Amino acid sequence: MVKITYFFYQPSSSTFDPMNKLLISFCLLCLSLSSCKTDVDLLAPYKEVMVIYGVLDPTDSVQYIRINKAFLGEGNAYTFAQVADSFQYADVLDVKLERYKNNNFAGAINLERFEGPPLKDGIFASAPNYLYRTTGLDSIYQDSEYKLVVTNTQTGNVVTSKTVVVSKAGSIINPNPSSLYGYVNFADPANPFVTKFSSSDKAKYYDLNIKFNYKEIEIANPSNFEMKSIFFRVDGVEKQSNNSLEIPVSYTTFYSALRRLIPVNPFVKREAEPLDFVLVGGAEELYTYYQVNRPPTGINQSIPQYTNIEGGIGIFSSKYTDIVSHKSLSQTSMDSLINGAITKDLGFQ
Repeated sequence: MVKITYFFYQPSSSTFDPMNKLLISFCLLCLSLSSCKTDVDLLAPYKEVMVIYGVLDPTDSVQYIRINKAFLGEGNAYTFAQVADSFQYADVLDVKLERYKNNNFAGAINLERFEGPPLKDGIFASAPNYLYRTTGLDSIYQDSEYKLVVTNTQTGNVVTSKTVVVSKAGSIINPNPSSLYGYVNFADPANPFVTKFSSSDKAKYYDLNIKFNYKEIEIANPSNFEMKSIFFRVDGVEKQSNNSLEIPVSYTTFYSALRRLIPVNPFVKREAEPLDFVLVGGAEELYTYYQVNRPPTGINQSIPQYTNIEGGIGIFSSKYTDIVSHKSLSQTSMDSLINGAITKDLGFQ
């Protein structure tokens, strides 16, 4: 009896996070084999398995695709993972995005291979970190579908996937985007601030995020200051109809995020700057991937496998990011930030 267990790359849990254009975490890509017979050849003939992660966003100037390979070897898989050649392809892949409008071919974009920044230390070798990206003035059109075509010019293996492009992720209605500046109130524990937005026809799921900006000033030397920001997810909602959608931001959600992400530092004082609301809409296959790969609960702890890659595994989908900026905290919200039980130790003034 031979048991085969797959371990794949997966994106981080914050799948819809628009700030992570390429913050894709690694996981083990190997085949772990065990046998109850001593006369069985454990290493079957190698079969190429391409592992792909790519999410198109028409609001980004550059699109990125990660392509790696599963590996099989005799010995400790963790040792193999520290050798980049085990999971990185050589320069043998032809990667392109074919555009289709109304089911008609409308052109193709060739992606270039480049070496990205080193990965964080972990299971896999941190460098080299090869990725694929669009270049020049290549654009992703919202009225189109895109087919990813990856060809291994050495083996002839071809892997494909297709996705619609999510159009504008829905217009944020509240807070009012037409007002250059505005005030938002998170200070009422009984009445959350409610964001409202219209939905897009191609988005299945929406995530609301807040980017909180602040100035950090050194108390001993006030001329020494730094502009900082934190980014956190508030909540998500599934699209059920074409009606407008709402996501509330509660007192606890907002102030607890600040307390969690901003460290206490008695040597600085802080001043809140206008914040940004970031709405991200994801296509259906991205939402399905997110649902399938959530941490399991209950008795059954196994995670099912979902992929929309033909001839490989992984995910190819799209998202759209909409931002409403320069919204200031109301006076009562400022009072809660400065004096409230959750954040009073953060030094805001």
